[in-house]
Amino acid sequence: MIKSILPFALAAFTVILAAFLGASQSLGAHPIWATKIALIGAPVGAVLAVILRFATRYQWASAFAALVLTGLALAMATMGKTRFAASYAEDVQAGQLWYFGWIAVALFATTTLALLLPKRR
Repeated sequence: MIKSILPFALAAFTVILAAFLGASQSLGAHPIWATKIALIGAPVGAVLAVILRFATRYQWASAFAALVLTGLALAMATMGKTRFAASYAEDVQAGQLWYFGWIAVALFATTTLALLLPKRR
């Protein structure tokens, strides 16, 4: 049982550790919630990876789709950050786009890592 959970837990731990070491902040997340986004997104991404691992036949296709969604979420977060900064912190929707975009980045990065790790038997 523990061996089957290990890739998912390792992927979530890697994303959380990267956020605590400052990777999300250096890529554009706000310093106040740069670690919170990983604590929210990584467990959800691990659950999504478990579902995709056992529900789909082609894991590489799922991993590629998660990688594409990670890039789209990063673009969405960057667009929200730019709009939020241009509005002098008055555009609430842009701020939410920035925040939830970073949660999606953590979620799909965890899913991608978990699906790329080899299956344990």
